[in-house]
Amino acid sequence: MALKFQFQFAGADFSRPSSPYRKALRIFLISAAVILSGLAYWGYLHHLTHRSHPVARQVAPAAPAAAKVAAPSVAKAEQVTPSSTPAPSLKKFADASLVAMGNYLIRAGKVAPATPEVTTMVPTQPVAVATPAPTPVAVVVSPSSVKTAARPYRVHTDQERLQMAGQTAFDNVMDAANKYPDAYGFEVSDSISEAKLGAPMQIYTISESDRISYQTGQPIKPLLKPAKQWVFPIMMGDRICCMVEVSQRGHDYIPGKGNKSLAMAWNKINEKWSSEDGYHPMLVVNPDVPGYYFTVPELPEQNITDTIEMFYLHPGYSPADVILASWR
Repeated sequence: MALKFQFQFAGADFSRPSSPYRKALRIFLISAAVILSGLAYWGYLHHLTHRSHPVARQVAPAAPAAAKVAAPSVAKAEQVTPSSTPAPSLKKFADASLVAMGNYLIRAGKVAPATPEVTTMVPTQPVAVATPAPTPVAVVVSPSSVKTAARPYRVHTDQERLQMAGQTAFDNVMDAANKYPDAYGFEVSDSISEAKLGAPMQIYTISESDRISYQTGQPIKPLLKPAKQWVFPIMMGDRICCMVEVSQRGHDYIPGKGNKSLAMAWNKINEKWSSEDGYHPMLVVNPDVPGYYFTVPELPEQNITDTIEMFYLHPGYSPADVILASWR
């Protein structure tokens, strides 16, 4: 086949016949181009079917920490990588394309074949992922897990326990007084919330042996012994509305009930024999006789009187020997 190169420059036509040497050179170059194109295309297909292996070889020697970070990327690459063996349809298509390209180059007589662009997959190094700052977590520590110095046990004195029992009795009475104020000595004009608990009053007793041996005119005050009983006045201003009782049993102080009649009697006793006049009445009980008694040691005649006496029209006092004789 005779090929001519025609050049047209400035209106001139130049042509010259092809020599056998040039013809052989063109055939050689075309053959070489076809072979190189086939090899390049085969390499490209081989690269597509085996591109996951370089990544695996690069990731394998990575440090454990980097492997943990890059693991999802490698796993994803392995999932999308096609099988190492191409499908039959793909292989047939590649062979047909290779033959068609060779025939086209031979017919065209082109020496400079188009070199297919080969994309080389460069295995990427694992990228260090910035670890977010740890979120503060509130740690709840149970008291049993913390070794602390044992706190000393708070020991209350007898006076403190007595006061606590009186406060408890006061609270109980006030709860009932909110419903039945008159039963606990409160008047209509009284504001119950303003009631206060007064200081405890000691109650005294006389032993049985002293009662039996008592002589008329003998001083009563030396015979008085503290009983394990107290009364707390509930004050509304200067007036005693009610008395709350507290008794001792062993080491325990027991809150008692409220006593309106004792408060009324004690108000009259203090009115008749007031401390401003130098009198200091004292409450007395007999364990075997119900009720309360009182004595006024400052009176010239020794006396012990039942508190009921104060409700009479003209209250007075009783001689001590008469009451003690009734207690025998």
